[in-house]
Amino acid sequence: MNTIKAEVNKIIFALTSVGFLILLFFPASLSASHFRYGTMSWEEPWDNRTIRLNMEIGWTVPHEWGGIPTTVGGINTASNSKIEIFWGDGTSDVVTYKVTAIDTNTDDAVSEMGDNSTGTWIAGALHTYPDNGTEEYVVYWGSGSRLASHNMGTGSWSHKTKINIGGTYSSNVSPVSKVPPVVQVQDNTSDFKYQLLATDANDDSLGYRWGTKTEFYSSVANDGAWTDASGSYYKPTGMTLSTSGLVTWDVSDSVVDNGTLNSLWVAVIMVEDLDSSSGDNKSYIPIDFFFKISDPANPAPSFTEFPTGTQTVSVGSTKIFTIKSIDNSGNAPTLSILSAPPSDNESIWDNETSTSGGVTTLTIEFSPDSSMANKSYAVNIRSTDNDLMTKDQSLGLKVSSVSNADPTTPILLSPADNSTVTEPVTFRFTGSTDSDNDAVSYNIYICADSGFVGSGLCSGSSITTAGVNFVPPFNQNFHDNLIPWPSPLHAATISQQISQDPSMIPKLFIMLGVLGLLSGIIYRLRSLSVKNITHRRIVFMFIFLTFCFSLTIISCGEKDEYGESWEKKGYTPPDLTNTTSDNLTNTTSDNLTYTTSDLTTNTTYYWKVIASDTRGGSAQSETWSFTVQ
Repeated sequence: MNTIKAEVNKIIFALTSVGFLILLFFPASLSASHFRYGTMSWEEPWDNRTIRLNMEIGWTVPHEWGGIPTTVGGINTASNSKIEIFWGDGTSDVVTYKVTAIDTNTDDAVSEMGDNSTGTWIAGALHTYPDNGTEEYVVYWGSGSRLASHNMGTGSWSHKTKINIGGTYSSNVSPVSKVPPVVQVQDNTSDFKYQLLATDANDDSLGYRWGTKTEFYSSVANDGAWTDASGSYYKPTGMTLSTSGLVTWDVSDSVVDNGTLNSLWVAVIMVEDLDSSSGDNKSYIPIDFFFKISDPANPAPSFTEFPTGTQTVSVGSTKIFTIKSIDNSGNAPTLSILSAPPSDNESIWDNETSTSGGVTTLTIEFSPDSSMANKSYAVNIRSTDNDLMTKDQSLGLKVSSVSNADPTTPILLSPADNSTVTEPVTFRFTGSTDSDNDAVSYNIYICADSGFVGSGLCSGSSITTAGVNFVPPFNQNFHDNLIPWPSPLHAATISQQISQDPSMIPKLFIMLGVLGLLSGIIYRLRSLSVKNITHRRIVFMFIFLTFCFSLTIISCGEKDEYGESWEKKGYTPPDLTNTTSDNLTNTTSDNLTYTTSDLTTNTTYYWKVIASDTRGGSAQSETWSFTVQ
């Protein structure tokens, strides 16, 4: 009997040992490493102190934690969910969430929190705060089972966002930001750049900073910055973060030792919503995601066309966005949307991709309805090559309730696409017009990165004196053509009265002379006593035609102060020359130039121009490239 028991014990021990080894060799398949990414935001508080909290979460696929769906569109009900939101007022709710995207290359799923109680999915969770005089709350949620990385273990973690109810910032909303769960970085490079993007419906200034330990790691009591490994986390070695959200990373082998753990590094960042006058922190939102150091021989695809900055779209209008990507292999990459778009209604949001000559184009049509007014959105766009290397960038959107037409697209003139130039380089483009008569201003972007990610001119240089709008209303057109007295002309930042031209003086003498001649003819007719009614009509018709012909000569036949006849051009703007600290010169009525000597020789640059009106409308030119000798 003892022998049998001993044998059974040996079998049990062997099976246990095998199970333990499986746990050691295959940790990624277990629920202990499911968490990938998370961010939060909240919408405008209403009169009854109710807010809508939005949250996006990244997971591994598949796994068993909480019964998370493994297909896009799958919904995990609150009864099965393990996500509990703590509202900061002593209450909490277990919430429902839906899978919005799955990256099959990395087995990452992205899901959003929402409500499906009516059978129609509504993103976000509502909460009403008590009217007890409290104006500020910190909302949080957290769990364990984070994917292991170099700079954070798999222990407990948390996310927090600050909410304003009533008081000084009662009309405030939080920023909105989204990033992919995992951003790939080519190994052994010294100049990796990634631009974080956040939008804000209030147009507040936004700042980016590293998160603190208590904001992202719930088991650490110290609220210090991530400066060392004492709290089981430290920021990625060699990585920098600017206040404008530009991440740079030197991952040279001499700086970053990849080691093991799939070369994963956690980055935890706060986006702060800053008061424009006091600089106070009105709110903040978390961004928690991973960087993954990947194949050193395979650079990521590149974006050759991508909308820069937050794009404003008016309710009831349609704006088309074009995104293009190429890969150095010559094979067209795949473009995909990793996050939930503003709407799953195809009449509001529609997108399609096409390929031609190694270039992949993603075309997006966005037609927001009234329910989206005064809200902002962020959408993740990913380009993936045949070797599964990825490039990520975010599209920022803001919906305006003000009806507005965008300016026309600026037309690039020189330097020509794919040209070779020497410094100093002068950029020339044709300006825009605006059918709403809004003044138009310009930003020029010059960057060694085709996606325009980086500091300096990659972020745009304001062309402050550009953009006289030359689409006058009909009554102004009629007035100026009939009696062309000088009238005010408005530039984007300049309002200038054109001075009286001496060439106008002869016109006055001509007019006075004609009036004197007509007076003499009328006086002579009276003295001749023209009584025949037919003759009298003929004479007065002659007088009337003579007067009209004289006015026509005065207003149309002579050259105006800009050197062209009004009859040829109908209405043409002045030839203003304005030179600013930005080196811009408005050389003609519709062509503008910008000159710089701050470029590097033997470097290829990309450039484009964005025209903006005073109501948030914008239009982006093509992207051209040139090389500095």
